[in-house]
Amino acid sequence: MKNKCFSYVLTCVCGLMLCVASCEKMTVNKEGPGDDANVRLSISRIEQTPFNATRALVADVCSRISFLVYDSSGNRIRKEDQQAEDEDFGQVGFMLAKGHYFLVVTAHSGEGNPTSTDAQRIAFTNKTGFTDTFLYADSLTVGDTDVERLLTLKRIVAMVRFVPYDAVPAQADSIRFYYTGGSGTFDAVAGGWGTVNSKQMQWYGLTHREKKFEIYTIPHVGDDDHLDVQVNTYCGNASDVSIVSECEITGIPVKRNHITTCRGYLFSPVYQQKFNITIDDVWDNDSIVFNINE
Repeated sequence: MKNKCFSYVLTCVCGLMLCVASCEKMTVNKEGPGDDANVRLSISRIEQTPFNATRALVADVCSRISFLVYDSSGNRIRKEDQQAEDEDFGQVGFMLAKGHYFLVVTAHSGEGNPTSTDAQRIAFTNKTGFTDTFLYADSLTVGDTDVERLLTLKRIVAMVRFVPYDAVPAQADSIRFYYTGGSGTFDAVAGGWGTVNSKQMQWYGLTHREKKFEIYTIPHVGDDDHLDVQVNTYCGNASDVSIVSECEITGIPVKRNHITTCRGYLFSPVYQQKFNITIDDVWDNDSIVFNINE
């Protein structure tokens, strides 16, 4: 099935390439000695974040980038991981034989890079972290002339932002958001939609000055996911941890490229079921309001 999906995608879109004839030639890292790279890639734009493709501004949006190349059978044949401190962050060069390929680029700010041996099942985990995440995925044809391509990456995640009315308990030193309903794994061939039902987790250390907390998920196709979130605060160390407060919020709507803002009491049991949930904010102009037990 994977090979059939790749063959279909490559047959339909292998001729589509970005027009860069009017752009200045890019200066990029090249694979191999000298000027041997025949494919040169550069990130020029990230969705909802207009900027010119300079190292400093790309690094303002993400701290890690992975450039991935798959052959026509779906096998990953090239992988270049970059971090913000690397030279030419956001630009890369490859030497590829003539043929048809599938190119995937992910940009994020996790603690590690996703697993990517299968373009239809690229996975972030609780260990690598879930952050604002962007994707470029398209066919790539290598012929007699060099390929130079400017890339526009699109956001594939939804964010939930919690704005508590009450103060974090004084004795708490960490907070955990455990949530289900979304995905940490996506299919790059199908446009970056979630492919599994993940059990996701986000920890925060507390300074008791926090005014908001944010979690990310990758919505499934159809964009009508709802998250169930458990919010626990803790105190103690690895050998002696106790729960200070518990809260559960169910049915939080999420949508790709939107921020869902949850305002309410996270730490005071008597008020825990009073939440105001709004979907809008700066990622997209569409506005959806959803109230729970207000």
